Amino acid sequence: MRWRRAMGVLGVAAVLTGAALAQSPATMLAVPLPAAQTLAPGDLVQISVFQAPELATTARLDAAGAITMPEAGHVVLAGLTPAQAEAALNARLQAHYLRAPQVQLLVREFAPQPVTVLGAVRDPGVYSARSYPTLAAVLAAAGGVTTPAGGEVLITASGSLPNAAPVQMDLALMERTAAAPVIPVAGGDVVRVVPEATVYIGGDVAKPGAYALPSTGLTLVEALSLAGGIARDGRAAQTRLVHTGAGGQLRTEWIDARPILDGKAPDRALQPFDLVYVPYSPQRAAVFHGLETAVNVGTTILTGLIVFH
Repeated sequence: MRWRRAMGVLGVAAVLTGAALAQSPATMLAVPLPAAQTLAPGDLVQISVFQAPELATTARLDAAGAITMPEAGHVVLAGLTPAQAEAALNARLQAHYLRAPQVQLLVREFAPQPVTVLGAVRDPGVYSARSYPTLAAVLAAAGGVTTPAGGEVLITASGSLPNAAPVQMDLALMERTAAAPVIPVAGGDVVRVVPEATVYIGGDVAKPGAYALPSTGLTLVEALSLAGGIARDGRAAQTRLVHTGAGGQLRTEWIDARPILDGKAPDRALQPFDLVYVPYSPQRAAVFHGLETAVNVGTTILTGLIVFH
């Protein structure tokens, strides 16, 4: 967790998004194989010694990362790989008990070291820092980031650093960084992927979709302009404005957008994650379709008359 004090804004580069994050070979390399993982307090290990069954031990590493076994005593194994732990036990037994011991150590269970991943990821949940020890790896395990560039990642320190401020990283720098540093995560960390503030324009508009909400704000007229304006079949008089509350509750307003678009009524400021929906009017569409048909037929008749004569 000491990395948090030294990491600045450039730490943002560690964040990758979407499918690229979930499928990147570099991300897969960030997940160590069990044989390469170091032991930690809480791990359950099984130890056997060739031709010395009396030394067989199954134990969980204590809070100091140590175990106690016959003729070897109290041995600290935390921070060692299984192979290194075998070598350490060999040395201890050779010094106190056997001439040429052959120790085998198997990890029966790694302590989970849970990392909670929340927010704009495909599969939010709890993941093990033992299996996914870096930010990129744990986000990949969660299915990747679903928000477009412009969101942010917040990492809240584990209980071992109760006074540490959360680390905030901007996803917008992702595309401008060639190489991303490896940022470790630890048990107890909470990773939140916060999407960029957006507004959604739907219904009978030229370009429905999600649009970024700038820091200066966005009004109803500006949002509809970004979406290419209301289509001619849209019912501007029955525009719906859906607000999303802090707890996810939805509140719908019905707005007559015509006087606002004409400059005869005050414009409306939009809030983050508002939905502006302009319904479709089949009656207006039928009228316009009839006019188009009449114009087309009239043009055809007039053209035929001209050609005939």
